[in-house]
Amino acid sequence: MSNNDQEADNLESVFKQKRIIRSNVRQTLKSMDPSLRSQEDDIIQSIVLEAPWFKSSKRLCAYISCSALREVDTSKLLSQILSPAPDGNKLPTAKKLYVPRVEDKNSNMRMFNISRIDDLVANSMNILEPASVDADGNAREDVMHANDPVDLFILPGLAFDRSGRRLGRGGGYYDTFLKNYKELAKEKNWRLPLFVALSYSVQIMDEEVIPVTPNDVLVDALVSPTGVIPITSAALGRMKP
Repeated sequence: MSNNDQEADNLESVFKQKRIIRSNVRQTLKSMDPSLRSQEDDIIQSIVLEAPWFKSSKRLCAYISCSALREVDTSKLLSQILSPAPDGNKLPTAKKLYVPRVEDKNSNMRMFNISRIDDLVANSMNILEPASVDADGNAREDVMHANDPVDLFILPGLAFDRSGRRLGRGGGYYDTFLKNYKELAKEKNWRLPLFVALSYSVQIMDEEVIPVTPNDVLVDALVSPTGVIPITSAALGRMKP
């Protein structure tokens, strides 16, 4: 058997294992008690909001949670990031937020800057996304064309393991985007952002349980209802209590 055949067989085996894990986790999430889920949503968001590494982040990318997909809720995080100062002005310490917009079915996704929740519109799957232009018809800033680096990515996923492996829903959108962003950061000589995933307790697996391909991007840390689980040296260095 040639090396190419061997690699193809290995990849097929990985995809098959991923499909099995996805199916199992989806079932587990489906049978999760809604009140427990809501409770875990609140705890996870509170942990993030109180974390020094979140408070010190000036520029963030975060996902807009979709309850139909049973993703950890991010509504409190987003409203906190976007909330104006009491006098209506943005604080000098205000955070800049970029959120995802799916461009096509070929794993292409962009992250656009928004300044309020009203900037979001429902797409064909009823998932909230930013329109590519703002209310005045101006193009929104794309994070890939921003002048400054992102400090923090808040990521969704279907399952995670304690070695930082993340299992998405199979579209490859986040892995493709994160890989491109890492290349941009390297090119610009920027410090990489922290890649932090939000996870219900039932989504976390033991180390190295999730199989990976060369295109999979690992996360630096997980936030679950039991607290923050730093994984990489970058997370251990930047998430000191």
